[in-house]
Amino acid sequence: MDKTISIEEKKSFANIVKKFSFKKSERIHKTKDFQNIYNKGKIYRSAHLTIFVLNRGKIQKIPDVRVGIIIPRKVGKATKRNKLKRRIREIFRLNKHLIVPGHDILIYAKKSATELSFLELKQDVLELFRKGKIYSG
Repeated sequence: MDKTISIEEKKSFANIVKKFSFKKSERIHKTKDFQNIYNKGKIYRSAHLTIFVLNRGKIQKIPDVRVGIIIPRKVGKATKRNKLKRRIREIFRLNKHLIVPGHDILIYAKKSATELSFLELKQDVLELFRKGKIYSG
């Protein structure tokens, strides 16, 4: 039984890994970008999350979809905030290929979001993406 991998299989695997990666360039870091999305973006709310969506079109050198996550201190201590941030990041990472290209998204978590299971949080995030008409899944 030969366990060598063909070049086609390597390329296929590389494409899958690339599809589900979460690069630094797909994150929103700059205060100016946060303020721009906050001021010009459309708002969609649920009981646990609020998202701001800005359709920026096809700007060069910026990835198709970028995300910023805001977890205020009133949500809880750092461990709770970090856990929630990791979960939201993972939901985005696994579903970003289904989001309509050319959007910047800010996800603002409310205190009640810490009480949700991963599946409930995922449903809430994806429902907000559907409300914003940016999710094709």
